[in-house]
Amino acid sequence: MIPEAREVHLSRKDRNVLEAYCRSPVTLQRDLKRARIVLLAADGRSTRSIAKEVGVQPRIVSLWRHRYADHGLEGLQDKPRPGKQPIYTKATDERILKLLDKPPRKGLRAGPALCWPRRWAMLTSNMSGVPAQPQD
Repeated sequence: MIPEAREVHLSRKDRNVLEAYCRSPVTLQRDLKRARIVLLAADGRSTRSIAKEVGVQPRIVSLWRHRYADHGLEGLQDKPRPGKQPIYTKATDERILKLLDKPPRKGLRAGPALCWPRRWAMLTSNMSGVPAQPQD
């Protein structure tokens, strides 16, 4: 059963943003569908007619009507999903990239003789407190 359709009232600014999403060639398809649903709902179209035109189920139209009515444009974004949290933080990534930009320590050869995987292993092992062995 389809919930009762919520009225959608768009501000001029929101309408311009959603229309820009529809015109942009780089808008993701999911964002394009959401924008079209909200624009058509604001024009007073029924849930079933919007679903038929956009190519989704009526419950999907109802979902995005409600999300926009409750939260505005921010409601059209994906909610956070459950899953494994990242192991490394952005600070760790930045620290590693800074180390890779530095020249090798004294005693280590530079250039093609020291390939990236080996240098990476030396740098990361040194970060964990294990001394890196100089190359022969």
